[in-house]
Amino acid sequence: MSRPVRWTAVVLGVALVCAGCGSAPELAVDRAQSLQTSVLGVTQAASEARWADAQSLLVATRVALDDGVDAREVSAERYREIDAALDRVAAELAASQAAADQAAAEQAAAEQAAAQAAAAQAAAERAAAEQAAAEQVAPAGPAKAPPAKGKGEGKGKGDK
Repeated sequence: MSRPVRWTAVVLGVALVCAGCGSAPELAVDRAQSLQTSVLGVTQAASEARWADAQSLLVATRVALDDGVDAREVSAERYREIDAALDRVAAELAASQAAADQAAAEQAAAEQAAAQAAAAQAAAERAAAEQAAAEQVAPAGPAKAPPAKGKGEGKGKGDK
């Protein structure tokens, strides 16, 4: 068989197989409720910043979607739509997690800067208190005047 004919046969075979699927619903009600509940769990975990839980729930949602296809509860068209929506959820989840991580890093840096400023302030206050205490222990009073240089006894050239 030539290549174009082989592809035509494959396409025709797929079309015939899918023609029998016309009576099947695009998305079974029970499967739709299950997927909605699962997505709700993802959004709840994400809103609570439980990123690992949100990721694992998203994986579970994809598994439920695949199981729905296997059970013929989800049509191929609905599968593509839901799968694309889950891809968007995954991208939004990753972006939200990155933003939260960035905000946490900025908060930690601000807290560290505040702690360093507080430590510097405390050190300055401690140094000022120590200086004030030292000044109180040895108060600066009038200093004793040095002896005057003059012509007194024993200060001349001839005195020994």
